[in-house]
Amino acid sequence: MTSAREHDQNMHMRYPPIDGFWTWDVKRDRVYGDANLSDYFGLTLDEFSHGASLERCMQSIDVDDRPRVRLAIRKAIERKSGFREVYRVRSEKMGLRKILAVGQCCVDGVGEAALYPGWFVDLTKDATCEEQSLREMHNHVEQARDIARSIGHDLLSYLLDNVEEEVEQRLDGRLRRRRSS
Repeated sequence: MTSAREHDQNMHMRYPPIDGFWTWDVKRDRVYGDANLSDYFGLTLDEFSHGASLERCMQSIDVDDRPRVRLAIRKAIERKSGFREVYRVRSEKMGLRKILAVGQCCVDGVGEAALYPGWFVDLTKDATCEEQSLREMHNHVEQARDIARSIGHDLLSYLLDNVEEEVEQRLDGRLRRRRSS
C-alpha cells in the first residue's frame, strides 16, 4: 500500500495533541479504533476491535454536520486524498464534543482506495475559549467606542458600533447553538 498524494497541500500543518485513532478498511467497510474513539463515538471498544461499519459511526455525528461529513468522505475517497473536517459528535459518556478529524487515503496495488487511517483531536475547549474571547472583545470594543464618543470622533464611534454589533451577533449565535444542544 502506498499513500495517495495530496496535490494541493505541501505545507506541514501543526495540530494539537491527538485524542484518538482509527483505521477504516474502505473495501470491507470496517472502522477499527482505540478506546478514545469508542468513548467519543459511543460505540463499544469491542465494536471497534472487530470493526464497526462507517454508517454505525456516522450515527454519532451531529445531525446538522452529517451531510457535510458524508460529502467530505465521499470526495476524499474519490480523489484518494486526505480528509480534514471539524464536526460535532455525541455520546453518552462524552456528551457533545467538537472534534477535528484528519485522515489519509492509502491505495492498493491497482490504485483503489483501500485503507483510511486517521486521528482526531477534541476542540471543545477551543470552542469555549472562543466564547470567552468574544466576550472580552465586546467589552474592549464597547470601551473604545465610549472613548471615541467622549472625544468627538463620530466616524470612529460609528465604526466601533458596527464592530460591537458584529461581535454581539457572533456571541448570540454561539449561545443559541449551545442552548439547543
